[in-house]
Amino acid sequence: MALKKNISKLDQYYQRLENHEVDKIKVKHVDKVIDKLVAKEASLIEDIKAAKKPAKKERLTHKLHVVREQIKRGKWLKQEVDR
Repeated sequence: MALKKNISKLDQYYQRLENHEVDKIKVKHVDKVIDKLVAKEASLIEDIKAAKKPAKKERLTHKLHVVREQIKRGKWLKQEVDR
């Protein structure tokens, strides 16, 4: 699942940040993860619109919330790496 992989990458970047290994994190890599998450966000919005079952809409809405939180984390991380 691509979403789990992107979240895992962000977690690894956060771990590097905590270990003061910021120089090993490239801004373009963080941008790439953010771009993938933004694409996933757009895809989920379309899926929610197309979903007919309430349970499916609820599940997709939860995923959308997770993706948006990860986008926020990625943007914060990018700011920290840019310093």
